[in-house]
Amino acid sequence: MKIDWERYVPPGINHKKEREWIIAGLVISLICSMGFLLSYIENYRALFWELDGEKGIIKGALMPDFVGLLNSRLYGFPVLALCMVAVFLYHYLYHYQGSKSIYLMKRLPDRFELWRRCLTLPLAAALLSMVIAAALMLLYFGIYMYFTPDVCLTPNQWEKTGSVLLGVAL
Repeated sequence: MKIDWERYVPPGINHKKEREWIIAGLVISLICSMGFLLSYIENYRALFWELDGEKGIIKGALMPDFVGLLNSRLYGFPVLALCMVAVFLYHYLYHYQGSKSIYLMKRLPDRFELWRRCLTLPLAAALLSMVIAAALMLLYFGIYMYFTPDVCLTPNQWEKTGSVLLGVAL
């Protein structure tokens, strides 16, 4: 199914360029989030000793908390979502430039046409950004819990994650 993107941006705006910028923002955010994996691998290796080909867990070694390793690695996604507010404002104010198409948009039989053209792309990008961030957080948490030896974990990792996320949201 092919989506007619021109229907979801104001007339005269290059929807391909906007999509390219959104995709670039998502890719940059994804690359930044992968810093978690590098940090995890570095800390994971620090849990073990190796001598003459033998390997074992260092007694008393603890893996840093998940939230400490995740740190601000996923912040690119909410920043992208916030940037979509500016894109929405640009789309709306665009109708007031030049031929003042805002008057035509308000007289159209479909009274939601203006809002569909101003909101759809920014809202879809913001939602996609947050869904990807949530999926990556769950993926990274799964990697952290699955690969980290139980004796190296501090208890209540998920609760710590939730409290940090609530603190950021509030």
